[in-house]
Amino acid sequence: MEASAEIIEKLKQRYGEKEGMRIFLTVMPGITADFQKMLLSSPPHKTVQEEYRLDDGRTTLALTGSRDEHGQISLSVQVL
Repeated sequence: MEASAEIIEKLKQRYGEKEGMRIFLTVMPGITADFQKMLLSSPPHKTVQEEYRLDDGRTTLALTGSRDEHGQISLSVQVL
């Protein structure tokens, strides 16, 4: 799993300092909210995977996660 700092760093390397941070702060919240809805609608302990391609086509964010019967979410994000 990539931590937030790793995701930010990869986005900055690919897009530059300002644009990388902008993507992380503006695009990532929508992606994670959408993915969380998918997780909450899936059965407990079922692994859910989804890829989100950014509009420019240069980057894909791959999210993998599951939730337990108490609603605790486990989430992994990769920058591809």
